[in-house]
Amino acid sequence: MRPEEADRVRALIEALPNVGERTILNIGSSTDYFRRVMQPHVHESLIAPLEAKGFRFIHCDMKAAPGVDLVGDVLSEAFREKIAAEGASVVLCCNILEHLTDPLVFSRACGLIVPPGGYLIATVPYSYPHHKDPIDTGLRPSPAQIAMMFPELSLVEGEVVSSMTYLQESLRSKAEMSLLLKNFLKSLFPFYHPKKWRSRAHRFLWLFRPYKVSIAVLRRPDEAGI
Repeated sequence: MRPEEADRVRALIEALPNVGERTILNIGSSTDYFRRVMQPHVHESLIAPLEAKGFRFIHCDMKAAPGVDLVGDVLSEAFREKIAAEGASVVLCCNILEHLTDPLVFSRACGLIVPPGGYLIATVPYSYPHHKDPIDTGLRPSPAQIAMMFPELSLVEGEVVSSMTYLQESLRSKAEMSLLLKNFLKSLFPFYHPKKWRSRAHRFLWLFRPYKVSIAVLRRPDEAGI
């Protein structure tokens, strides 16, 4: 998750009307270490400010680890029933779909988790380098295209958020600038660790252009169909 993305997702959640239960289900949350250390802006810009306003986060992932509250696969109906019992009114599906071989199956399963009148916020890179976790299918949809992946939900708001460039990102510290230079030298030799070469070289296409992320806010109609 990009820092600007975290800021914008938080603002969108804060602006949601009639949220009801102030419980947020974070699908594919990864670990507490990831959210606080590897990408500290996830906790500092998204989670902590919302918790301070009374929201409760439920972190869900397929791997058991510190900071994961629910462990399971959302494709499992039994696990979705377990999730539903938590009463989440907002579901986050951030930066997951581009790493799946069948994102439509996953997105539809996520859509089934959203209760009547509830919301789902999905983010997917829009203009971004190849990045494996463990794969990257190259999915780079617009907000409207994201909405089409959740047929049971309606698009409330969609936007593309711009972040920094690869160069700006690298200038934040000597360590990151050193890594950029190392990656540049390694990218000149495609036969050196060829499996890593594509991701390493591809990132230089964003040396002077900003990373961009699509964000879609979706809603399931309430029981009255509104």
